[in-house]
Order: sequence, then structure tokens, then C-alpha cells
Amino acid sequence: MTQWEMFKKTQRGHGIADPKLVCIDIQPYGTSQAPERDDILNIGGFSDAVFNVVSSFLENDASRFVRKVESVEL
Repeated sequence: MTQWEMFKKTQRGHGIADPKLVCIDIQPYGTSQAPERDDILNIGGFSDAVFNVVSSFLENDASRFVRKVESVEL
């Protein structure tokens, strides 16, 4: 996490206001690569749906998961 914080500071110096980190674990287990925070997204597994999740994360769409769950018809 120290390196991520240093990278963020460097990017802000180059005009990137809010850098984000996406960690994709192809075969997820009980651990993650980085703690989940506002600027870090952990994804377990991989399918075409990953691209939609990453897109929502990069757009700062905080209610992305709520909408996704509510869209499931029971």
C-alpha cells in the first residue's frame, strides 16, 4: 500500500486528480490483493461482466452494486 500511495501522489502531480486501482483475481480465494477502499476495487473471478463493474467504478458510481442487485428479478 505504501507504493500505491506514492504512485497516487506522483499522478496527482501530473494532473490526474483521482487515480484508482483495480485488482482482478482470476481464481479468487479468501484473501484479496489490497484492502477495499474508495480508490481500490477488488474483483474475484472473470467474465464479460467485469468490464461493466470496472466502468462503473471508474465513473465514481457509488450506487452501482445496489442498482445491480435491485435489477435482479426474483
